[in-house]
Amino acid sequence: MVGVMIGLYPLGVLCHELVGHGLTGVAFGGRIERVEILGLDVWPRLHWAGWQGHYGNCEVRDVASPAGEQWMALGGALSTWAVSVAALVALRLGRWRQPARAVLTCLSLWWIDMLTYTLPSWGLRRSVFWGQRTFSEPYEAAVALGMPGWLFQMVVVASSALLAGALVVTIWKKERPTGPSLESPR
Repeated sequence: MVGVMIGLYPLGVLCHELVGHGLTGVAFGGRIERVEILGLDVWPRLHWAGWQGHYGNCEVRDVASPAGEQWMALGGALSTWAVSVAALVALRLGRWRQPARAVLTCLSLWWIDMLTYTLPSWGLRRSVFWGQRTFSEPYEAAVALGMPGWLFQMVVVASSALLAGALVVTIWKKERPTGPSLESPR
C-alpha cells in the first residue's frame, strides 16, 4: 500500500497543478505557460528544472477576471478533493480486486490536500518539511470569493472527517467475512 501511495504521489501533484489550477485557469480565459511537478518541467517541454522548494507549479497567464483567478487558486485543492470523493464512491460501490482496490484507497485519501493547504489559515505549516505558515491558497481564494473564512475552515474539517470516516467504514465493511455463519443451526 505504501508503494502505491508513493507511486501515486506525483499524479496527485499533477492533478492539483494541471487539472486544478491549469484547466480551471483555461476555463476562465487563461493559457498555461508552464507546468512543473516535483522539479520536473512537464510543459511546454519535458526537462529537469531542479528542485524548486515546492511540490509543483502551474503558471497560467491572462485569466480574464479576478474571480477567475480566485477560482483557479481554489481549483488546485478542490481537484484532488473531488478525486477523493469519486474514488471513495467507486470503492464503496464496486467489488474491486487488488491492485485496483489499493489504488482507489490511496486516491480516496487525496482529501488530505485540501486539509493541509488550509492549515496555514490557523498559523500552521502546510507540510511537515516545508511550506508557508501564512498563505493558505484555498482559504484565501474562498474568502476572496465571498465565503466567510470560518465557514470554509468548518467545511474543510467536516468534509475531511466525513471522508476519513467513510473510508474507514468502507474498508471495514469490505474486509469483513461474508461467508456462511459460524454459529450452529438450532
